[in-house]
Amino acid sequence: MNKLNRDPELCRLFVSEARRFLAKQPEIQHSWSVDDDEDHAILEIQGKGDAGFDITVHIDSDAIILWGEGWHEHYSVTEPKKDFVAGMLGLIRDMLSPSMRIRERRSNGTPYKWTLENFEEGTWGVENTCALVFWNWFGTKTEAFYSNEVLPARTQAGV
Repeated sequence: MNKLNRDPELCRLFVSEARRFLAKQPEIQHSWSVDDDEDHAILEIQGKGDAGFDITVHIDSDAIILWGEGWHEHYSVTEPKKDFVAGMLGLIRDMLSPSMRIRERRSNGTPYKWTLENFEEGTWGVENTCALVFWNWFGTKTEAFYSNEVLPARTQAGV
């Protein structure tokens, strides 16, 4: 695909659906940056809570990349695009609640590994992990947890 003339369908669909979702959730503080040709957009959402984290969403013509703290994941588009976008918005919604968290592992105080975790049936499960290739293997290990309180967990909200 020619990078100078990318298909804007995914970006337009995501922006439209996300704006509809965000209009129903005025407590979510956010900002948009949408390219003139509408084939790339960035949504930045502010975290909330003592250990809250901001979420950044990059929308391209063929993928969505989510960022939170040092954690990030690249999601390639699947068909149908409407279902893919709905799944991404559901994940973002969960990242704004206490039902998801980021576990950050550190060596001598320097972060080197991040895991997105979800809380189901009384335990924390791993969604996915990203890490640095090189880090201080012999340093003192500690960890921190980041979790938002922007929206209630779906089980609590009945959503």
